Formats: sequence, C-alpha cells, structure tokens
Amino acid sequence: MNKQVGIKFTYYRMGTTISIMTDFENMADLSDKGLEHVAQDCIDEVYRATELDLTKLSQPYPATQFCFFSELSYHSDQTITEKNRTNVISTKSEKKELVY
Repeated sequence: MNKQVGIKFTYYRMGTTISIMTDFENMADLSDKGLEHVAQDCIDEVYRATELDLTKLSQPYPATQFCFFSELSYHSDQTITEKNRTNVISTKSEKKELVY
C-alpha cells in the first residue's frame, strides 16, 4: 500500500542540492497556487533557515530556473518513492522514479 507523503521542493545547481518539504500534499494544490510563487516562498524559507541566498548563488540566472517539485510516497516495504518531478521553469529533462 502506498501512502502519499507530500511534495518536496529541490534546488539543484552546480553540485549544490537543497531540499525541503512543502506544506502541499499533491501537485494539483501546488499548481493552483503557482509553481514560481511557491518556489520563491521555498527559496525565502531556505534563506531564513540557513542564511544561504539561493538568488545570489544562481546569478546571473533566476533561482527558480534550478528548482523542481516532486511527489514522495511511502510504501509498506519501508521505501520512499520520489516521482512526478515538475520543473518550476520548463526545461528538457528525463522523468525518473527514484526509490530510496
């Protein structure tokens, strides 16, 4: 049995990865709020928590260019699956299902 855990925000650029869980339970709710708006809220939250300024780290590009959201699900065999990766700014990338 799979149990939806929630939506994870990830920033990745040049070997730097930062991920936090959002308050959203599904992609539909997140999309309704606006991907770029939610991503900026997450970027601001990272700064408040760590004082790491992802906007400066991303220059000369917008930080949202390096962000994506993905769904996490918990399985009865104690694995977590990450799927349905959605880039904040559309780029060409493969969709993969990751199992931890």
